[in-house]
Amino acid sequence: MEYITVKQAAEKWGISARRVQVLCAQDRIKGVTRFGRSIMIPKDAPLPTAEQSEKNAPLPMPRKSPFLNMTDLYTRPGSAEEAIEALSDMPEAQTLFAAEIAYSRGEIDKVIEHASEFLQSHSGFYAVNAGGMLLALAAMWKGDISLYRQAKIHICEAPWKTPADKQIMSLSLACIDSAVRDTSNYPEWFERGQFEHLHPDSHPAAKVFYIKYLMIKAQEMAKGAFKLPDVTGLGLMKTIPYIAEPLISRVVAERVVIPEIHLRLITAAVYHQIGDDESAVMHIDKAIDLALPDRLFGILAEYRRNLDTVLDDRLILKDKDAFSATKELHRTMLASWIKLHNSLHSRNISSALTVREREISRLAAFGLSNMEIAKRLNISVSTVRKIILTAMNKTGTDKRRDLGAFV
Repeated sequence: MEYITVKQAAEKWGISARRVQVLCAQDRIKGVTRFGRSIMIPKDAPLPTAEQSEKNAPLPMPRKSPFLNMTDLYTRPGSAEEAIEALSDMPEAQTLFAAEIAYSRGEIDKVIEHASEFLQSHSGFYAVNAGGMLLALAAMWKGDISLYRQAKIHICEAPWKTPADKQIMSLSLACIDSAVRDTSNYPEWFERGQFEHLHPDSHPAAKVFYIKYLMIKAQEMAKGAFKLPDVTGLGLMKTIPYIAEPLISRVVAERVVIPEIHLRLITAAVYHQIGDDESAVMHIDKAIDLALPDRLFGILAEYRRNLDTVLDDRLILKDKDAFSATKELHRTMLASWIKLHNSLHSRNISSALTVREREISRLAAFGLSNMEIAKRLNISVSTVRKIILTAMNKTGTDKRRDLGAFV
């Protein structure tokens, strides 16, 4: 008798490999043989009748959210594997959740493997939307423009049924675009922070995306690229903590781990960029305590660029191995992100700036004078002047404000 592997059976039947494994475990496929740890399936074995009728039905997701790991499926630091195991009776949801945790750890090859396998079934809206977003994020870690575009196609093809679904799709595409510095496509309702039409399961993720959006717009304003009536410079940036702190309190009450880590790190980045490192450190320490038990170093790496040396200093104090892992992930992510960004926008952002040069260049781009920068960083004005000149030479810019494109 001729046999095929689980992967080959999944491709033949148009279902996930995990689903095939479950069917084998339930003895629903005749003639299955095991060779050591490998499962071999008769080549002519049919897909079980009940499974065939359900193959094209929408996958039942346990939560209606772009990211399952941002819901109350994961409420306790250190319980990620337990949460994955709890989804064993929902193989597709389990695969998606495992992919999301892998992304939070910076295990990008696993993300691509799980998400690609998962998207083969092209089932329910939230499933396809989430899988597409994961692939797009993974593409940024790989610098893969083809994978990035493929992921956006998946999102656009998600089988939406309600106006709320369509709005989630629009928001997902805007969030992916904003990660490569394109903030032009956010829905108006999202820009106003109006989430009441979204399913409550999506609210924790929406809070994260919203504070990210505000930080991006605040940085654009500080660099002179975005304007609001009667608000200039760091004006918008300084208001963000008054919005973010209540949202953090809310996700703490909801006991959702991943949104709390994101919100604390975003808020820490804002505090750092307005010169309040004491408040930044408080949020960084709490985020690290939440991330370390499950080794969620990918999330820490995502915000390292906006936190300069502050995140590094706190990580070294708490866990030197975690610092090394986060630093290495950030190095990989940054090089790939720059490659993808430059390919999409025909620009030439460089990673040549050191951490100190980037920090000072950012403040210069925000409009701070040399004296103000020196006072904030407790260094001499001449040192600031020399570093800015070095950064301008490295980036080929003529004006200090133009450094904003590189930070």
